[in-house]
Amino acid sequence: MQANVFKNSSNTVRGSRGFTMIELLVVLAIILVLGILAQPYARGIIINGKVDPTAGDISKIVAKLRSNFSGQGTTPYTNMGAATAATAVFANTGRGLVSALSISGEGATATIAHDIGSTGSQLTVSQATITTLGDSFSVSVPTVSDAACPGLAASLSKSAEAITVNGALAKGANGVYNGGIAQNACVAGENNTFVFTFR
Repeated sequence: MQANVFKNSSNTVRGSRGFTMIELLVVLAIILVLGILAQPYARGIIINGKVDPTAGDISKIVAKLRSNFSGQGTTPYTNMGAATAATAVFANTGRGLVSALSISGEGATATIAHDIGSTGSQLTVSQATITTLGDSFSVSVPTVSDAACPGLAASLSKSAEAITVNGALAKGANGVYNGGIAQNACVAGENNTFVFTFR
């Protein structure tokens, strides 16, 4: 009986062999291929999740700027200065308000960047014209991923006076946002530019 127990235990040991190196390499190769294929999809989901926080940050800065420049006549935003100065004013206004946008530099050299496309893409701000130069200002958001398009425009459609997506007017003088125009203007990749005009 003892010999029988010994014989059964030795068969069990021989029957439970591990994986071969080839089997492990095949499994790793499959995981690698799946990871490569899933990476753009995963990035798109991440970027899509950043659209509302980015739009929220822009809205917070715009609200504070409107407050800061109220009571300065019909063309208050002429006081923002030229493009570099206006961008610095926008960035400095956002200090302590933003979570999705990132602010670099200080004073007249301050810049502000987004993370919903090419890494470190900087927003630019300038005086704009709705009826007269300086009665509004525009915020240009370049190199936006198609995963954020046209969601960013839709998120800011209520607060912006005018919106263009890659040069196509998605919201204009009539005050109505056209999501179809915005969607059709979107292009693949990280090549989308949004321009929002605020008063």
